Amino acid sequence: MAAMMKRFKRPVCLGLCFVLLFGLCLVRPAVSRAAGTVVKIAVSQAGYSASDYKVAYVIATDALTDTSYQILNGSTVVANGFMQDEGVTWNSRVYSIDFSAVAQTGASFTVKSNGVSSYLFPIQSNVWSDYKDEMTAFYRIQRSGMATSDAYPAGYSSVAPSAKVFHPASHLDDAKSQDGTVHYDLSGSWYDAGDYGKYAGNQWVAGEIALAYLRHASSADVRFDNDGNGVPDLIDEARFGSEYLIKFADQLGGALYNLSNNAGFVHPEKSTDNIPGTADDRKLNTPGVGGSGKAAGALAATARAINNALANGHIAPAQTADFQTFSAACQAAAITFYNYTVANQTGPGGSYATNGGIPNTLLWAEVELYLLTGNAAYGTSATNRINALTFSDLYTTNYWDLRPLSLAEFYPAANPGTQTHIRNLLKKQADLFMSLADDTPYGVVNRFGDFGVNEPLASYLGDMVRYYELFQDPAVLRSLQKGLYWIFGANPWNISWVSGIGTDHVDFLHTRLDEQAYSHANTGVVIPGAMVSGPVIKDTKNKKSVSPWYQDRPLWQDDTQQWRYNEYSISIQAGLLYTVMGLTNLGGTDTSGGAYPVHMPITAPVIGSYVTGSVGIFAQPAGPLSSIEYKGPGLADFTPMSPDGRAQGVYTGTINTSTLTPLSNIRVDIRGTDPAGSTTNSSTHFTVAPPLPDPTHPLLYDDFGGGGTWGSQGSNWVNWWNQDGGTGTYAKTTVDGRTAGKFAQTPSSSKSWAKFEPEKDAAELSGYRYLTIPMKNPGYPNSRIRISIEDGQSTYYLSGWLNVPAAWTDYNFDLNAYPALNKSSAHIVLWLSQTGGQYGEMLVDEIKGTNQASGTAPTLSSLAAAPTEGGTDTEFTFHATYTDADNQKPFAVNVVLTALFTP
Repeated sequence: MAAMMKRFKRPVCLGLCFVLLFGLCLVRPAVSRAAGTVVKIAVSQAGYSASDYKVAYVIATDALTDTSYQILNGSTVVANGFMQDEGVTWNSRVYSIDFSAVAQTGASFTVKSNGVSSYLFPIQSNVWSDYKDEMTAFYRIQRSGMATSDAYPAGYSSVAPSAKVFHPASHLDDAKSQDGTVHYDLSGSWYDAGDYGKYAGNQWVAGEIALAYLRHASSADVRFDNDGNGVPDLIDEARFGSEYLIKFADQLGGALYNLSNNAGFVHPEKSTDNIPGTADDRKLNTPGVGGSGKAAGALAATARAINNALANGHIAPAQTADFQTFSAACQAAAITFYNYTVANQTGPGGSYATNGGIPNTLLWAEVELYLLTGNAAYGTSATNRINALTFSDLYTTNYWDLRPLSLAEFYPAANPGTQTHIRNLLKKQADLFMSLADDTPYGVVNRFGDFGVNEPLASYLGDMVRYYELFQDPAVLRSLQKGLYWIFGANPWNISWVSGIGTDHVDFLHTRLDEQAYSHANTGVVIPGAMVSGPVIKDTKNKKSVSPWYQDRPLWQDDTQQWRYNEYSISIQAGLLYTVMGLTNLGGTDTSGGAYPVHMPITAPVIGSYVTGSVGIFAQPAGPLSSIEYKGPGLADFTPMSPDGRAQGVYTGTINTSTLTPLSNIRVDIRGTDPAGSTTNSSTHFTVAPPLPDPTHPLLYDDFGGGGTWGSQGSNWVNWWNQDGGTGTYAKTTVDGRTAGKFAQTPSSSKSWAKFEPEKDAAELSGYRYLTIPMKNPGYPNSRIRISIEDGQSTYYLSGWLNVPAAWTDYNFDLNAYPALNKSSAHIVLWLSQTGGQYGEMLVDEIKGTNQASGTAPTLSSLAAAPTEGGTDTEFTFHATYTDADNQKPFAVNVVLTALFTP
């Protein structure tokens, strides 16, 4: 028998184990505690414009005694004051410093508090003008079909690329038809991302580059011509992307296809002989009508930008005739793509599918074609599509939704009624962005997922620049500036996610241009201006990691999921390019005034919490809101929340997690409407706790049908390695009414072994004695299987070579037979051996951690909590008496807590 106590200083929803649910009404008494220490001071390492809103963050272990700060220019103090306490965010105490009043310029500013200083940063009259060349340099380094040294002349940008990214012309032999019988000249375009694919669904990007020029061409800074060829560099880049599309229009009549990556971590010319008509020519694949619609809008936008540059004398006279001809070719190709899209609306959407499907891309095409040609038919169709939209149809501008960009483009040309509808839609989007960015002090969109948050954030930023350009709302401008600072270093990691910019910028980009990516001696690569996708909800290698998560680690330390957070792409970059050009054009603008949506914190559960069972969701708006609703797992749509009778202004809801996969990450969104009709949105994220490892709660790892902590991720087992030759394959199948994994081997000889792994994933088997695997040999008498576990330190063979029978048989491998095994990091490996040297198979039904019942079940008594009331700084003690007749200690002591915050 043992009395157990647990103490918490911060009431949150913790779903971990076995203690009863305590409902607490909390107030805010003062608590005496040790002062915190400053961990880091995060700033925009790119700097700030003199007239802009400026903010920095002091990140501390706990509440600080000294909340003073200084702003220094070199060694001279230019401002001082006291920080704003923002409370606890992501397990750290955060203070904000608004130093917008500092208007001095220089290159050596720092923020200092409690003896800790930030990285150096500049304040310039127009700091964003310093980075516009990096934005186009990124696209030049991504160019296909030409030598990088030709695309990027020496000294083109203030941040130089790493020497190792330069390579000769490549993929000059793109491409041949799907059946391999016809060769087309489809060289050119940009490589899409860190690989060398060129994807139809991203062929809208040239359009946003063109519009970045067109909408800001009045600024000489935006008309920069760093390569000195007599053409603004944004026009150069939009033309380069459009040349590729014209080839498709001319040769395939408006059909658009992918060209997939065909190389490992080597330069692209090493994957092709560059000779058209030979065996290594890449084939067209994955047709996509959605891509054709995107191409139509991109070409029309490029033609508009070129026409504007010609009309205003921004293209050298010697090149005028050529650009006139090219503009006409863009217009003709845009119409070809548009007509093809209209005629094939029931065809496949293709890669990078757009929300709302092909009609989304047709709106983009019609808006740009109308603005280019003045043809009333395009304008009428666009008007009809726009007036049928509701806010639920909108996301943010990227390959997933071109409607916000289309709406902003069409607004000046729309009739008054349509203008009102557009403004209402875009205002709701601005409110969504500002309120989501208000969930934390950092100004980031609070919707983390398995892919990095920077892409949607930068996409929203581009939309917010356009909103400000149309409606001059200073609150929107302030909010988008704050979001941009997150990207450049004003974040908890204190890192700039833009390659080459800042004292501490991302080093390990996920790119095949870095041929040393897997070398332990590799120090990374610089591709000027490349923004990586950034933080994800959890570390892909550790389901129990903090949330959100990011680490700038080399590829050899990672796995095939590295692209999720260190990936860049031409679409990830587009919103950032537009934002930098827009702020360059604004040149530093007063952001005082304007109104933000009502702040609505989700007080429980907070990001990073582990939850179980029926989870209480608590929200506490800072002002009047009505129609407060929430959405999460188990709710088909937004559902009304209920006022909590114990505290005025608090709203509650419930999410049942009992059917959700353990260690899965879930998100709950809440929204409400203020008296003026503006919408507030908030989100929180938490993790489903694994069950207690008692005999009645096995932990499913993979059922080969979409269930389990690994199986639910949608990724496959891979044939990672073959000893002494041969190949292996994996597939999901159904046998005897069971979903199963079919592991097959074609050996080179009887000595061949095939190794299968769940990529680099590790199972959490703490507290489980057995690894249980039902298996069946479907009729290959020479097939054998062996099971091993790797824990990062050692390899443990749970079995020798097993001759599995033809009937389903449960195998229980005793993990306790290996005392040194770290069960919390169990990487499971399956080996196949076909002793006869011929093809063979093995079927696996499921893999799970199990325990077997023995003895008498333990009991709990004397459950109590003290005090029964408290605030966010109150320390609570939870008491329980554990009794076990077999004198066995508990595996874990945890508390399930639901907390209610009150003013």
